[in-house]
Amino acid sequence: TSHNLSKTPPTMMSNDSLSNSQHILFDMPVSNNGARCRIILYKKEIPTDQVEIISPTVIGGLKSDAYLQRSPQGLMPCLSIQKPGSDMNHLAESDTIARYLLSEYSDLSPSFQPENPRSNQICRWHDVYLTPIQGCLYKPASRLPVGDYADRKSALK
Repeated sequence: TSHNLSKTPPTMMSNDSLSNSQHILFDMPVSNNGARCRIILYKKEIPTDQVEIISPTVIGGLKSDAYLQRSPQGLMPCLSIQKPGSDMNHLAESDTIARYLLSEYSDLSPSFQPENPRSNQICRWHDVYLTPIQGCLYKPASRLPVGDYADRKSALK
């Protein structure tokens, strides 16, 4: 069961046209937050007829109208839910998606839900303290709080 990250159908398609799977995970291999969801898919061996990974570029990219309808903040990953009878269409935020996948596929091993307070604390530290500073690993963009400047001091000059 391989997850296809390079599928490239035309830009403005409905979820039904993009995939016959019950869920579409819009994600790319460079997404650290998306990795949390992909690990669950790979380790639980969830087949692509259940969850297919598709790049947001397939529907025009993170800032396209088609993607913003699914993820209003234009963030990745985003899970589109095509499962009949679901009362939700889309989920954003990797932690929310991961929890959904763990619940939806709880019958598949491993569970990924430790009852160990220490491991839960380590996960929380990651989410609260490490994730916010991961941006320093990427090329600065003008959307940063200090604009195109390297730091606050330079912006104030």
